[in-house]
Amino acid sequence: MKWRNKVIQHYFFYILFCASLALTWYFHKDATRYSDRNELWSDRAGYYIYLPATIFYHFDTRKMPVDLDVKTGGGFSIDTLRNKIDTKYTCGVALMAAPFFLASGVISRMAGYDSESGFSMLYMRMMSLAAVIYLFLGLWFLKRFLDHYFQAFVSFFVITLIFIGTNLFYYSLIDGMMSHVYSFFLFALFLFALKKHQISGSYRYFILLAITLSLAILIRPTNILLGFLFFTWDAASPAGCLKRIKQFLKPSYILCFLAILFIVFLPQLIYWKYLSGSWIHFSYRDEGFTNLLHPRILEVLFSPVNGLIPYTPLILFFLAGTGMMITHRKPNGWPVAVVFLMVILVSASWKMWYFGCSFGQRPFIEYYAVMAVPFAYFTISLFNSRSLLVKTILFFFVFFFVYFNLRYTVSLYRFERCYYGSTWDWDHYFRSVERAGVISPVRQVQSFENDFENLALCPVFKPSRVFTRSGIYSISACGKGGHTPLFSIRLNDFGYPYPKMMEVEAWVLKPGSRLTATSLNYTMNQGTKVLFGDEQPLDSVLHHPLTWSKVAKTFIIPDVNDSSLLISVFIHNPKGTPVFIDDLRVKFHYKWN
Repeated sequence: MKWRNKVIQHYFFYILFCASLALTWYFHKDATRYSDRNELWSDRAGYYIYLPATIFYHFDTRKMPVDLDVKTGGGFSIDTLRNKIDTKYTCGVALMAAPFFLASGVISRMAGYDSESGFSMLYMRMMSLAAVIYLFLGLWFLKRFLDHYFQAFVSFFVITLIFIGTNLFYYSLIDGMMSHVYSFFLFALFLFALKKHQISGSYRYFILLAITLSLAILIRPTNILLGFLFFTWDAASPAGCLKRIKQFLKPSYILCFLAILFIVFLPQLIYWKYLSGSWIHFSYRDEGFTNLLHPRILEVLFSPVNGLIPYTPLILFFLAGTGMMITHRKPNGWPVAVVFLMVILVSASWKMWYFGCSFGQRPFIEYYAVMAVPFAYFTISLFNSRSLLVKTILFFFVFFFVYFNLRYTVSLYRFERCYYGSTWDWDHYFRSVERAGVISPVRQVQSFENDFENLALCPVFKPSRVFTRSGIYSISACGKGGHTPLFSIRLNDFGYPYPKMMEVEAWVLKPGSRLTATSLNYTMNQGTKVLFGDEQPLDSVLHHPLTWSKVAKTFIIPDVNDSSLLISVFIHNPKGTPVFIDDLRVKFHYKWN
């Protein structure tokens, strides 16, 4: 039986590796050297730049190609005045990708390829290979960890669904140079080593735990939450946790951990010293845990802007399994729940709680390794359910959520990577789901919302934090030129028939008491030619300074046959008087009221 299980396992992971490698190279088949489909673009380039900066440029900007930071999407910056290469990301991903980077250099030299200073297509392909190998190893170690608690078929089922049913699939095969697949591997290895250490008591497994946790913290400092499990996993009581704490505080343990942590962090400390003159440096500048006193928990869990549940609905079964473990007083139910709640709080406290142009709540990806245990427990309960109806319904939702993830991943690959909707704009979310082919047909645009919290959607270069009605941002309409865009859409985007009316509602504030001469405007343009327009003066509603006032106007959309016409909504402010706008809402009507 063991021999047969090993054969099955070998074939499973062989097929998994081959399929993953084929898929990632398919997803990157249209990538060019400087494009957003390249693994060495934007944030991914920020993680990667340590490698070419060390080998090719020796951290000397004079040796770098001109505007390389701009050409690769702005994931790092070249400070020519200070002669510094500046990236806010830590070097953990680069350290783990270093073997593949060095292999790329060897292959380039042997084959006579131009290395292009570390940014050739060969290097990009090798970074894709690195992501697949770390995915493969992560799932393999997770399988071995789960085998301590569950039957082999349950472990296979769980790791398969975690891969294809969550955004781990996207961040392994499409955006694999982001940190998450590397962290996922380290989390799985940590759990494997933790269980081995508990069984054998071997000190070498503690050393492996220390190395793994140190690397995880280097990659993402918030990964320190994983260390909580060292003290609580399989601890039957508070006395068991206290025993673990006492063990960790022994000199042979804590000094070993601190020494390994220092060695792992030493390259980063040296880089910070080079960059800022200080051994410790907060590279995220104006970012941080600015929402700590008012964490955006509901948004992290439920918002159509990268909310956890709307984009990874399979997490509902992870949470169901956690609840079942706690209810049935199974070991590790509470530790899993505590870790999950801490991750929610940390994510909700971060300034950009939606984490930019992401697919779902990507900070949770590495924690799927921990959530695999309650998911496996849920899976056993599902297989053992005596009700055929309940079992059928639950299996339907399990596989529908997997289908949802795969279809949406392909949609992100084919269309836009960012989500251009507002915090609670469900109309935009459902249209994106329809466009992904999850459900059909695609319905017409019904509404548009913008609370100006999603910076990818912000219509101005820099939002304002001076006055806000909701969230942390509004926009200032006092810029030069007297024209501040709010919203635009082509008639072609509606499909036929076109809407008849457009209700526009926004909240406006002026700091002073003088008249502003501003107006809420609507135009229909053919190129630069305005064919139709209307306006709503704002001074009639701005009666009190420093008070948010609601302005609402219904605009008529004339009957036209040219689908290329552009509808624009904007603020006209010829005097440049300070005026702030927040919480824009637009609703379209396809019939006369």
